[in-house]
Amino acid sequence: MRDEGITRHSQQLLAGIAHELKTPLTLISGLSAELQEPTLASRQFQQYVQRIQFSSDRLIGLVDSILRGYELEQEMLELHFEPINAELIMDEVAHELEPHAKKQAQLLAVRSKQKSTIIADRGCLHAVLFNLLDNAIKYSNPESTIEMEARCRSGKAQLVVKDYGAGIKKSELKKLFSQFGRVQRPVPQWASTTGLGLYIARQLTEAMNGTLDLSRRRNGTSFLVNLQLSHQLSLFEL
Repeated sequence: MRDEGITRHSQQLLAGIAHELKTPLTLISGLSAELQEPTLASRQFQQYVQRIQFSSDRLIGLVDSILRGYELEQEMLELHFEPINAELIMDEVAHELEPHAKKQAQLLAVRSKQKSTIIADRGCLHAVLFNLLDNAIKYSNPESTIEMEARCRSGKAQLVVKDYGAGIKKSELKKLFSQFGRVQRPVPQWASTTGLGLYIARQLTEAMNGTLDLSRRRNGTSFLVNLQLSHQLSLFEL
C-alpha cells in the first residue's frame, strides 16, 4: 500500500512538472517555426528572438526551483549562508521576469524602505523570489503595478511581493502552500500553474530558517518572506 502511495505521488509530481514546463516550451517551439519564414520582417524577427530568450530564461528559473525543491526533499540540498543585499536579488528577479509582466502591460517596482543585509543562501533566495514574482504576475490585473519591497519588522528582514488582482478566499488558505495546492483564481490564457511554486517557495524559505506568510488584501495578496538580519556586515557601505 505504501509503495502504491509513493508511485501515485511520483506520477503526480511528474505530471505537475510537465504541466509547468509545457507553456514556455510550446511558445519557444512556435516562435522558432515562425523564425524560419522567409518573409518575416526584421522587426518581428527581433521581437520573436526576445520572446524566445525570455521563455528560455523562465524555463531555467522554473527548473532551478524544481531541482532545489527536489534536493531539499531528498536531503541533498547544500545551503551556503552568506550576507546578501536582498534588494539586489529582487532587482535581478524583476529584470528576468519583466518581459513576462509586459504581456499584460504590468509594471514591476522594487522598493527598499530600510537598507539591510540578510543571511541567506543566494540560490535559494533567488528561487523563492522568482516563484513569488512569477505567481504575482499570473494573478495580477493587466496594467497594474506589482510591488517588491525590502523592509525590517520585529528585528527580522521582511521581503514582500504584492499582487493586485482577485484575492484568495479564506476557505482556500489551508491548501495554498500544499503540494499541488491550486486555488480558484483566474489566470490569463498564456499562463499555467500547478501549485508547485508556492509549495517550493515555502520549503526553501524554511530551509533558510525563515518563514513565508501571506496577508490578504481587498485588492490582492501580499506574500511575506521573513529572514534573519545580518548585523556584522553592511553591504550598502561597499
